[in-house]
Amino acid sequence: MKGRKPKPSHLKLVDGNPGKREIPLDPLRLQSVEAEPPSYLDSYAREAWNQVVPPLVQKQLFTQLDHVALATWCAAYGQWRRALEALEAAGEDTYVTEGRMGKMIRARPQVGIANEAIRVMNAVGSNFGFSPAARLRLRGVEQGDLFDPFAEFAKA
Repeated sequence: MKGRKPKPSHLKLVDGNPGKREIPLDPLRLQSVEAEPPSYLDSYAREAWNQVVPPLVQKQLFTQLDHVALATWCAAYGQWRRALEALEAAGEDTYVTEGRMGKMIRARPQVGIANEAIRVMNAVGSNFGFSPAARLRLRGVEQGDLFDPFAEFAKA
């Protein structure tokens, strides 16, 4: 869909109503609850799931309907990690082939896999506020609220 993403009603109430138009209530407001990672996710994807679900639940950004979208993000994260490991094991991002035109330098397939995984992570992650720009669109979730590196120290 083109254009701006519609703003949820609870955020419209926070921002005010300059047009004095009636603000419709969200027809579907589900409870935010933690969930176990799906069994089909690999170890990297499960690690990502376990890291991002608690802050999303705390900020009421993760519901039952979000499982597939978050699993997609986590699977892309797993692909990205495996592609980076393969590139590191290869030692170079490129390789040389011989052909009729002489030597050609080509990118390894893992470079494309990593780039595609990043594209998917950015597209899906924007719905959950995984970037600073996406958090600004969510309003109500402050810049460092989702991933605060000092949160564990504050609990002590």
